Order: sequence, then structure tokens, then C-alpha cells
Amino acid sequence: MASIPTDSRLLDVAVDHFGRHGLDGASTRAIARDAGTPMSSITYHFGGKEGLYLATADHIAAQMRRQIAPTIERAAALCGAEGSIADARAAIHAMLGGMAMVMLHDQTEAMARFIVREQADPTAAFDRIYDGVMGSMLDRLGGLVQRVSANRLDRHSARVRAITLVGQVLVFRVARATVMAGMGWARIGAAETAIIVRTIAANLDAILDVIEAESRRMTGDHG
Repeated sequence: MASIPTDSRLLDVAVDHFGRHGLDGASTRAIARDAGTPMSSITYHFGGKEGLYLATADHIAAQMRRQIAPTIERAAALCGAEGSIADARAAIHAMLGGMAMVMLHDQTEAMARFIVREQADPTAAFDRIYDGVMGSMLDRLGGLVQRVSANRLDRHSARVRAITLVGQVLVFRVARATVMAGMGWARIGAAETAIIVRTIAANLDAILDVIEAESRRMTGDHG
């Protein structure tokens, strides 16, 4: 089938509708109407609702790659193949700080709703998002955590720690209502963003300090 550009109005509208209503609850007629496109275009390009749903997942993965790519590149520049522990820490800060700025932005709200649904009840769409961006991001972050541990953490243990690091960022998007109620905020503006980013960085340093300390104890290096 012919493809529609990933920045098309139809896919952007589909992200919002599927995120709000799910695959079963969303209406292709409503999606087509809000996108200003004929219903027939969904059948022609995607074969129906299920095909559009999977294409929407691909669209989300592509958007996330574009948004996070500068963060990944900055991290890679800070920590080459022979980078030090300090380099690895700087790269992790770059990744998590950049991710926080993406997740705190209002434009990720619709994507987050879609992803949260897939987290609760995964379909083939989740595989497309994970394989498209999440998996490679965790691979890189896990590798950096291993480097902070002087490679004394195995891949599995480093991956668990990487997931917890990502979790402290994602909570501000996927649990936005709890954040807003708990903090008494009406919105997340520049001042609120600064508090969040500063706190994430402090938490990150505390966790990495523990990883380094554990590594030194394992080698008997107490310096």
C-alpha cells in the first residue's frame, strides 16, 4: 500500500483519538472527519482501523526518535568508546535531562495516552514503539550505567537500574494528574520545569554515587 508521510494530519489526529478511546473505542469516521480527509483514504492507505492503529504506533516511534535523537547524539559525544566514568555520568545526565524536557512538553500528551494504553494491554503496536525507539534508548543507557560501575554490573542489573532512571522522568508525563494534584500546580511552566529537572539531576547523582561506591567496595578500592 502507498504510505502517508509520518507528519500527516491524519496520523496526528489518529494518535489523539486512539490515545483517548483505544483501538476498539475510536471511530475511523471521526478520525477522518477531524483530519479533513475522506474515509476511503484510511482503507486505501492502511486497509482499515487495525492498519491505521499500527501506522499510528510507527508514527509515534518516529516522532520520539526525532525528539530524542539530539539527546542521544549529545550523550554519545560526551562518552566515546573509551570514555571515563565521569564521561559516562555526563552522558547519562545529558540523556535524562533531554528526555525530561521532551516529556514535560505539552506536545507529548497525546502520544503518552497512546503509550500508556499499550503499557497496560500491549499489542503489536507496543512492539513497534519499543523496537522503534525505546529498546535502543535502554540499551545505550544500560551500557552507560555499566560503565559507571566500571563494568562490574552485569547487563541485566544495569538494565534494571536504567529502567528506574527512566521511570523518574516518565512519571511526570504518564502520571501528570497525580503530579499536578500533589504539587498543587495549575500548569508546568518554566519555573516548574526547572524544579523538576534539578530534582531529577540530584536523584540521578545520588543513584550513580551508590553504583560507584558499590563498585569500589567490590574491588577493595576505598579511595
